[in-house]
Amino acid sequence: MSDLAENLKLLCATHRSVSDLCRRIGINRQQFNKYLAGESHPSAHNLRRIALYFDLPAEDLFLPTADFRLRHGAEYTSAARANDPVSSTMAKAFPGDLRRLRPLVGYYHSHFLVPHSANVIMRALVSLVEADGRVYSKSIERMGVGVGLTERRRGYLSKYDGLVSHLGNCIFILEFESLTADTLTETILFPSYRKRLDILTGMSLGVSSRVHRQLFSTLIAWKYLGQNIDTKDALSRCGLLSKEDRSVDPAIRTFLTSKETPAILSYTPREP
Repeated sequence: MSDLAENLKLLCATHRSVSDLCRRIGINRQQFNKYLAGESHPSAHNLRRIALYFDLPAEDLFLPTADFRLRHGAEYTSAARANDPVSSTMAKAFPGDLRRLRPLVGYYHSHFLVPHSANVIMRALVSLVEADGRVYSKSIERMGVGVGLTERRRGYLSKYDGLVSHLGNCIFILEFESLTADTLTETILFPSYRKRLDILTGMSLGVSSRVHRQLFSTLIAWKYLGQNIDTKDALSRCGLLSKEDRSVDPAIRTFLTSKETPAILSYTPREP
């Protein structure tokens, strides 16, 4: 099958149906099906219509499919987002400056103080990946019977899926807790201006997993691990740690526990 046909199929994937796409472009459905099957090529007029609709150069439709994906991955997926009210609302925010986000792709250990326990640090595993012109985050928080645990918190596990943006010289991560499906968290980090990516610091806002669902904000620090790591080992080192634990980078311990930095803020809603 021709590269043109494959590239048109990729573009079609951004719409609910081929019929819907043909109506929007103004092309006969049967004729368009022949383009998709590789049985014929669009006329110059129809080729221009397709290119204008997807806002790309007409000659790019004939690129090898692998090159087309690299060059127009963000563009053809943006067409799909335009048909989704939720996605289109956030289209200007995510991914923000993708060029600045790409160097951040990889794995991290995130560290923050556990709400209502200023002597205990939570370490979680975070990964950032680029796909379809956006950067996505996945976070896993887990704990066994570790430091400062009460009986009701044994075996705690949370998984978050999120979107990452670079706007106004800050990194924003908006995450959804995918296991309980009842929490959104936001983390704001400052970019690292060192030549070698090491530690990112900032603040996180969310809701605790305790029964009373307490709101909290806390300082947070991400330690870069790399793009290719032993994820099983990295996850095994996650959990609750004493603030004196030497496995925590000294710069992170200082950042989280310094008396000069803001304390954890929390609020417990009253029963109605």
